[in-house]
Amino acid sequence: MEDSRLINVEQGKQLQKDYDLDLFMETSAKTGFNTTELFVEAAKLLYRDYSKYKKKQKKVGESLKKDIEKEKPKKKGCC
Repeated sequence: MEDSRLINVEQGKQLQKDYDLDLFMETSAKTGFNTTELFVEAAKLLYRDYSKYKKKQKKVGESLKKDIEKEKPKKKGCC
């Protein structure tokens, strides 16, 4: 069904480039071609991005904690 495609491979790759997308895969809902592979690759990308986000949030949290500690007035005396 090559002639009934709405977007050919070159157009798909160009869209990926134009929109700065992480993934382009040909799939077919009719035959199931690459459908499982697409979901697996998408899950990998989501996990990678989530891991990067969590690491960044941890660094921000640690930095904020240090800033708060610096701002606390130091107690003098016994109480």
